[in-house]
This record gives sequence, C-alpha cells and structure tokens, in this order.
Amino acid sequence: MIVDKILRQFIEVAMFKNVSHAANKLCLSQPTLTHNMKKLEENLGVQLLERTSTGVNTTEYGDLLLEQAQMMQRIYDNTLIKLAFIKARQEQSLRMGTGHAWWYMFVRDSFNAYRNLHPTVNIHIDLGNHLRLMDLLLGGDIDMFIGHEIQGLNPKAGISFLPLFSTTDSMFVRSGHPLAGRQVGPAELLDYPCVELTPDESRYQHMVEDMQPKKLARNRLHLAERVICSTNSMMSAVDMINDSDAVMLAYPTCMAGYFADYGIVPLKTTQESLRCTVGIYLMREKADAPHVVQMQALMHQHLEQIRPLLL
Repeated sequence: MIVDKILRQFIEVAMFKNVSHAANKLCLSQPTLTHNMKKLEENLGVQLLERTSTGVNTTEYGDLLLEQAQMMQRIYDNTLIKLAFIKARQEQSLRMGTGHAWWYMFVRDSFNAYRNLHPTVNIHIDLGNHLRLMDLLLGGDIDMFIGHEIQGLNPKAGISFLPLFSTTDSMFVRSGHPLAGRQVGPAELLDYPCVELTPDESRYQHMVEDMQPKKLARNRLHLAERVICSTNSMMSAVDMINDSDAVMLAYPTCMAGYFADYGIVPLKTTQESLRCTVGIYLMREKADAPHVVQMQALMHQHLEQIRPLLL
C-alpha cells in the first residue's frame, strides 16, 4: 500500500509536535499543512491533534495513527528498496556463451571482473559450439557469445559480428604419440582416429546458408573414412586423447599452454593452418544494452593482456 502524502505529512507534524517546524521540513506553507491536517481528520472522522500554546499534541486517535502510519512507511520504503534492487539485478544480469578455448583464454577473467562489479546479479555462461550458441542467441536465451566467425551465416538474422582477433588452429596429440615431435603430412594422419570437441550438429545447420566451406574442410581431413570420437566436454576430450592414439582435430593453437598441463602437445604438420577470425556475436537491438557494453569493455581489457599468445 502506497503511503499517502498527507499521511506522511501527519507523521512529521506528530513527530515535531509543531506545524510550523514540520512545514519547514516538508517545504510547505504553514496554512497548507494546517489545511491538510484538518482534511485528514475530517476524512477519518476523529480528532488527531490537540492544539497547545507551543504547538500540537497527538490524541489517542493520533497516537494510534502515528504508530500504524510509521509501520506502513517502513514497509513501503523497504519495498521500494527491494524493487530497486531487483530492477538493477535484472538490468545487469548477464547471459552469454563462449567456446571452451575462449573461456580459458580471457572470458573467465572477464566474467570474474563483471561478477566483482555486480556481486548480486545473476550470470549464466553457456559453453559450446558456435552454431549451438547462435541458436541460443536467436532464441533469446543468451545476450551474446564469443566464437569463430560463421561463414555463410544468413544475413537476415539480425545479428552483429564484432571481430576481436584472428588466430590459427593446430592438431593435438598425447606427448608419447607416434606422430609427436616430427613433421607430419596429411597422409600419415589417416591411420589414426580423431577427437572432435564441440562438433557442428546437424539440427543447427539450417542457420548457415552455404555449408560448402565446412564440408570441404571435413573432406580434406578424410573424416568419412576415419573413426571419430566427439564430445562437448573439454575434460572428456583430454581423456580421449591421453587414453589412445587419437588426434584432436583443428583447435586453437593458443590453447597449447592449457593442453601442456595434461601432457598434450601440438602436432607439427606440413600444411600451414589458415587464420580465422574470432569475435562477439550479439543481437543488433541489444548492442547498446549497458550490461552488454560493459562486458565487451571487460573482454577487450583482458584480451590485451593475452594478445601476444593469440598471434
């Protein structure tokens, strides 16, 4: 229940026991405040104030109204504080997606910085393939995501892509792998199974108008002729590589430091890896949202600290 302004005025008069002093605090004229108190008494049908030579005193009715009015005022003020808190939390709540590599490289630090700035807000992070994250973005389940530029993406989707950096991919194997430590040609790879981390899923391929570039890339690796183990879990992929002679297919070269902690090394291949662009995907209508803008700034800040590793 919203506390009526005249009821608030009554509280001040009753506390000051003086209409003139209360009027000064409320920035009202004394006649206006006196008129409002008489109107309140008429509406309630009881006398609330007794006039004295020095000011006013509350009657028994006035004492009761003061007690209840102060209680209502506290409840109302506390409610306003809670409403403002919830509104701020919702406006700053963040839902975003990223690939495993970018989470490790810089998104995790950006997330922690955002959380420190807004310790009471809700934050959701989705990890996965860029086509799956695009589906979540289009469905309104996330506000933005970090991923490789998607070639052939439908331009009518209302999506903006903001480039951050370019990087190359490498293949990875366990340190004791037969191919480790020497130059490897494409033909030698055919004898070994593959590990794919967050591969494209067919149900999301409708978002790409031209799948030909992706198909050509897979054909060059002769994937139709090889055994493939796929997973959406980084730790599962690490176990698959360490427990077999499988080769992890193209994954960002900058993750070599991460994989080294698990005894996994990049292969030295005779074919040079093409550079690809990584950036931020977001809906155009949310580009200026404060929480999106702030998270972008934090990611740029943390990117600068690791940019040499991305070359």
